[in-house]
This record gives sequence, C-alpha cells and structure tokens, in this order.
Amino acid sequence: MKEQKVIMFGVDGLIPELIFKFSREGYLPNITQLMQEGSTTELLPYISTWGDVNWVSFLTGLAPGNAWKGQSLPKGNDNTLLGLANSEDKKCALVHFPQTISTNDTKHFSFAPFYGGKEDPPFELATPRVFSTCLNKWPKKEIRESLGWPRTSSLAHHEKNNRSPIINEQGKLSFHMQFTNNIEKEVIIFLINEDKIRLEFDNAISVEINKNNWSNWVWLNLSNNVGGWIRFKLAGYNLEKQELDIIQSQLLQTDNISNQQELGEYLLKKNGPFIQSWTIKASPDEFYHDSGFEEAEYQAAWLADSAIELINNKGFDMFATVFRLNDETHHTSLGQYDPFSPFYKEELAPIYEENIRKSYIILDETIGKLLRNKDEDTTVILASDHGDVPNKYFCDIYLRLAEFGLCTIDEEGNPVLDKSKAILKDERGGLEIFVNLKGREANGIVPEEDYEFVQDSIYKALSTWVYKEKQVSALTLKKQDASIIGYWGSDMGDVIFAYNLGFVWGTNKKDIIAEVSVPGANHGPQIPSSKTEHSSNLGVFIASGKTSNKGYKRNIVENGPYLMDDAGKTIADLLGIKDTSTLDGRFMTDLFSK
Repeated sequence: MKEQKVIMFGVDGLIPELIFKFSREGYLPNITQLMQEGSTTELLPYISTWGDVNWVSFLTGLAPGNAWKGQSLPKGNDNTLLGLANSEDKKCALVHFPQTISTNDTKHFSFAPFYGGKEDPPFELATPRVFSTCLNKWPKKEIRESLGWPRTSSLAHHEKNNRSPIINEQGKLSFHMQFTNNIEKEVIIFLINEDKIRLEFDNAISVEINKNNWSNWVWLNLSNNVGGWIRFKLAGYNLEKQELDIIQSQLLQTDNISNQQELGEYLLKKNGPFIQSWTIKASPDEFYHDSGFEEAEYQAAWLADSAIELINNKGFDMFATVFRLNDETHHTSLGQYDPFSPFYKEELAPIYEENIRKSYIILDETIGKLLRNKDEDTTVILASDHGDVPNKYFCDIYLRLAEFGLCTIDEEGNPVLDKSKAILKDERGGLEIFVNLKGREANGIVPEEDYEFVQDSIYKALSTWVYKEKQVSALTLKKQDASIIGYWGSDMGDVIFAYNLGFVWGTNKKDIIAEVSVPGANHGPQIPSSKTEHSSNLGVFIASGKTSNKGYKRNIVENGPYLMDDAGKTIADLLGIKDTSTLDGRFMTDLFSK
C-alpha cells in the first residue's frame, strides 16, 4: 500500500440512500465526482446506533468492547489508531471531533472537541441566542413525550430553547447577553433607519447591522483577557413598530479551544472565528431557519479550509472532523419526508425533502473545496457514523422493567436507583441494562447469588415485549453472548438490546409504549440494520485517492457491510502504519488497490 495522507470529513447521520438519490438527480456534483473517482460502501453501525460509540470505534479501529467506556468518558490510546500513529510519528488533527476520543499523551492536535454529554464545552462563553421584541411569535410547542437518551432529553427534536427578550423602556431598546462565567452585558440598540441598526456595549464597542444580514465579527473581552469573537444578524426588523429579532452567534473562548495554543490561534487568524453550533434549528417550521444553514455553511467551509491548511502546509498526516447539519435536518424533516412515517403527507413532503437536500448541497460544496485543493498524495474520505429512520412509537424502558418487578418508579416516573434491581447508565446509552449488583454499582442491592436470576428476568422482559403484534426488541443478548456484536468487558451492561424499526427510547411518564405525538426521526435506539424504502440506519464510507478503485461500489447484500472499526484499520493502512495487529478492524480490500 502506497503511504498517503488522509482527510476524513465525517458527517453525523449521513444517509446512504439520500446520497445516492440526490447524486442521481444532479444535486451533488462533487460527491458524485468523489464516488466516480473513488470507491463507496455502506457501513453497519454498532449498537447503539449512536454517534459517540460509532465515531469512537471508527477512529480507534477497535470494537466497542475495547474502545468505548461511555459518552464523554475517553479511554487511553494504547493500541488504537491514534496511539499507533503517535508511536510512528504520524501527526493527526482532530478538529470538532467528539470529545470521547482523547489526544492526551500524544502529539496529536485537538481543536474545539464536541461535547455530546451533559457537560458544556469549557471553552464556550455564550450559547447562541435569539433576542426579540415579540417573543410570543414563538408559541410553546406541545410535545407530550421526551425522546432521546437520557430519556428526558429533547435531542430527538433538536429543540433550541434559546430566546430572550428585547426590552423597550421609555424608548430605550436593549437586551442582556448572558455568559457562562456568570457575566452579563447590556447591549443598547439604536435604530438608524428602516434597513439598519447599531448595537453598543461596554461603552466602547459599536457594531452596525443591515436588515437580513450578519454583522462583522466583534471581539468581546469578558475578564482577565478571556474573550472571543461574536457576530449578530438582524433577522426581523420593522422600524415603525420598533419590532426587532436579532440573532447572536455562539461565543467561544480562543485561548483554551485547542491543546496546541499557537496552532489553534493560527487557524483562527487564517480562517476566522469558529462556531460549534448554530442558533436556529434547521427546520422549515422555524422562523429564520435559513440563518441556521448560513451558520452551518460557514462552519463547513471553516473545517474544509483548516483540513487543507493542516494537511498541505503544516505537516499533518490525518485530519478528522464531524459536521452535524445533516443529522439535524433528518431529525427535523425525515418524519415528514419518508412515507414510512405516520406523519407523512404527500403534498407537504417536498418542503421537507428540500430542507434535507439543502444540507446535502452544503456538504457537497464542502467536498468540492477539498477535492480542488488536496494534493495527489491525499485520500479524501466522506463518512458517516449512522443514518436515520422515522419514529412511530416511543418506549419507556423503566416502566417496562417495573412491570416485571425489576425497577421501582417514583411519582415523576423516574427510577429509584437504590430500590431497583435493574438500572441503566446515561453515559452508556439506553440499550444496556445493568443488574444493580451489590459491591459493583454505587446503589447496588442485588446479592451475587441472585445475579443470574435478575439477568434472566431482564432478558425475559425485553425478549417478550410486543406491541400491536410487533416485536419491540429486534435483538436481545446477555452480556456473555454479546461478543458476537462487538461488546464485552467490564464497562458493558449485563443485557444489551436494540429496538425494532420505528421504536425509540423516551417517556411521557405514564405509558410503557405509545405512538409519538409529533414527527421526527431517530438513530440511537433502533437496530443498526433498520431500513425503509427512503432511509436507513446505515453509515457510509466514500474514499477517493491514488489507490482507491475508481467507480467501485460494494454490494453489501451479496458481500456484507463493513463495520465502523474496519474504517479505522483502513485509515491506518492508508497512512502506512507498519504494525496494526492490535486493531480489531479489517482492511477494506475491495475498495483499494495496492
């Protein structure tokens, strides 16, 4: 294998069926070029079909049993792709990659890692927000259940409860920015004319904004030289009525956003400020949702520019990132685009298809930038950790366990951990159930001699779960049998399972299982092979470089799919790492020539 450099542009939740469809229809010229000049295959995610576990497996080259401790709980890099690369003096850059992959004890570069758990990024100074004189234009949405994991999460709907008032006191318009270090700043608004306003704060900083436009970036210094860059958009404005809607971008601290400050500052100076998240949900049902696409497009271009700079000019051998717009448009629109969904309406489907397609077009432009600027010794990989499929029914696992006497529920519908024989752990997802064993768990109550009985009871509760003549669990395995799906070790639960197509984790605090009340899509809960005529849970791997087999597409029906850790092994071989014997994955032989 000829040694190469690798740009791995990862995408959260990219759906293979939609890539192929939009490519056929002519919307993705650059991704089509990538496939024509390279090779393509779908990837089978691990249970759960959650981004964290699968990106960890992808970039370590290891199955979850070896690589994954839990969301936002990094394991060491001994014998992983990153560890082997470090030992052979290969430089890797992880930019906006999940924080569960750590670069500690390596020479690798980490910039703005993505925090997917409860913890906020330590370098975030202010979350993105909308300030408005008319907050009542955003009525409170009635959602009768929570979907996600933890099961009280709103992640499945990607809700952004980030709106604050603009106050008018005797003709003085202002709003207050809130910062994560408990600092608050008053921002004064001056109405210049029917198309322009001016913001002033700190008695020194002034920024003008034209209607429907973003301002220039403004530096904010909060305290002790802690600060970052921010900008605003005048999204809605009526001078006569003095009504305004102002969008504020996310504010990230610049001096602790990376583990190599000088290089991090270089990228910020060269490519401009970086944002991790956008302000408005990428949904056609949201006011000003186009601004969400604008911020996402800015981020995608920033990531591509950084990849080219680090690989071409800074001596890096691998660049890896994860871009998240596509997953958001699936969560917000797939439930009204895919006919499998109970909320599908033929006359409305084109609106939601266009919303999804827009995210793919932004991605396509980004891939085009990479292809135009990479050198001949660089392989560009477009990959995803999973896809998405529409929701039909939500399932409350704790209420199901309570039915079998395995869990005690309080008045709020939550488990009482020190009175329950079976528990789940937030960081391990909602598909692993632990016997609440004495001496092992913090609130353990099950004696060692009862372990097997409780494990059997959990297995029975899941394997016999039926709703409307449909099997709720598509796969249920005891821990001792879970090695067949890549799970083992002390970190995993005592029973692991996966929901059938259309079933998702969640709760309304009263029903064990019920129909979802609003359209949406999920990927974490369902079995990784879930598939409709328009979407699936499968990931994708498209690679174009000097050794990729041009125009090749693997037939996974005949030959079977590759797994996430196969991607890590393949990247290791592309990089020319000499000894990869500690990796679990296999090289994607048919995608490349020697």
